[in-house]
Amino acid sequence: MDTLTQKQIDEIMYETNEKISAIVEEIRNIRFSKMDENEKQTKCDKLRVEFEQVMIEEEEKIVKVMKECP
Repeated sequence: MDTLTQKQIDEIMYETNEKISAIVEEIRNIRFSKMDENEKQTKCDKLRVEFEQVMIEEEEKIVKVMKECP
């Protein structure tokens, strides 16, 4: 793997890490909030789906970069 490919993958990972950190922080805030337990569960479920989507997108981006790799 060349340096450019490594740099592109690193950038994807940094971007994904930022998105995941924000989702995790939001889940923590919800868990420790005083809102109704059902509302907490609903919001956390949506965030888990969002988390999963971010991971799928990261994988797709990395696969694309690897395919373009010389």
